[in-house]
Amino acid sequence: MIRAERHERILSELARRGTVSAQALSAELGASVATIRRDISDLAGRKALIRTHGGASLPSHREELPFDAKLMTNLAEKRRIGAEAGARIEDGTFIACGGGTTVMQMLPSIRRKSLRLVTTAINVALELRETQSVEVTLTGGTLRRRTAETVGHIAERTLRDINIDVAIIGVDGIDALRGLTTFDPNEAYVNRVMLERAHEVWILADHSKFGEVLPAVIAPAITAARVFTDTGTSDAAAAPLQDLGIEVIRV
Repeated sequence: MIRAERHERILSELARRGTVSAQALSAELGASVATIRRDISDLAGRKALIRTHGGASLPSHREELPFDAKLMTNLAEKRRIGAEAGARIEDGTFIACGGGTTVMQMLPSIRRKSLRLVTTAINVALELRETQSVEVTLTGGTLRRRTAETVGHIAERTLRDINIDVAIIGVDGIDALRGLTTFDPNEAYVNRVMLERAHEVWILADHSKFGEVLPAVIAPAITAARVFTDTGTSDAAAAPLQDLGIEVIRV
């Protein structure tokens, strides 16, 4: 198993358990304890986890992970979620999206479709730069380096001037009562404007986001027509959203 795969597995185990030991990871991943300790040190250096005596733990959920660390966490689930959402987008749709790590996994499945897409995310635009069938518009604005998304009045003004068929975003927390939430208030505000301009809203969120509540509110949960998630989301976690009339799609 190569290092990137080990890092993905370590972060996925942490997301599931909260804490892990180097000894247990060594047995599960088939790598030496010394190798696992080096992996933990690498990830700690990127602030993706906290090194502990004998293992690792997750940072407080109030601390936002770097983009690369988010990308590797629950990657298999994010790929399934993104592929399912992308498969349901029809040719000719005008979509808007942010640049969340689950949204990024949607992009391969829309490459052969004829679409118009507006995004706040530089990484989305770069990923689609060779895709001739997708017309890509960047909102512009002030770059938020941690997520490679743009915020501020320029991004807001661009979004307010258009009508969107489907807005698709990822969130850091989803709760039926306390809404769709994230870490940064500026990013939350621009996403809120995007959702307001859309005929329909889709949320892409793996199971770890359910029940989480972060400081910045994007919108009430009922704003979403569909929530795409993975089979790790339990019936009990999905039910409060379904009670609001939201379609919860688990893949």
